[in-house]
Amino acid sequence: MVVGTTARGGQALTKHFKVYTNDPKQAQVDLVVTGKVAAYVEVSPSRVNLVGRAGDQLSREVRITPGKGFPFTIKEAKAKTGQHIRLDLKPLDKNVAESGYLLTVTNTKKDPGSFGDYIEIQTDLKEKPTFGIPVTGRIHGEPAKPK
Repeated sequence: MVVGTTARGGQALTKHFKVYTNDPKQAQVDLVVTGKVAAYVEVSPSRVNLVGRAGDQLSREVRITPGKGFPFTIKEAKAKTGQHIRLDLKPLDKNVAESGYLLTVTNTKKDPGSFGDYIEIQTDLKEKPTFGIPVTGRIHGEPAKPK
């Protein structure tokens, strides 16, 4: 039996299984497996949504923290297209492998419309060498001028 734990880091997990045996007194046994899934990384918020008016400065900060017992450094942070966002990655302190990073995502789109992108983070952690942060944006037109 395989239990998928993708995107379940830091959560408690309980799975129920039915085991069938050839024992006539106990032909079926209910098996319960419970545990906590180790989180390699905590990303907060897990997705970036940039919404505002054309001309407004729109940015969001994302905190990227290594999971307990899984120190890592970020080798690269890049947007898949990079067409409408700019990234700025800064360590939270000198011991980044433990404390983590602050990623600032800034909108560069000037005209009204929607966009989407995906930030790929490359790390030196063998258990989780890459992870991603989805980005969506909606830029509204300039507010109407009062008459």
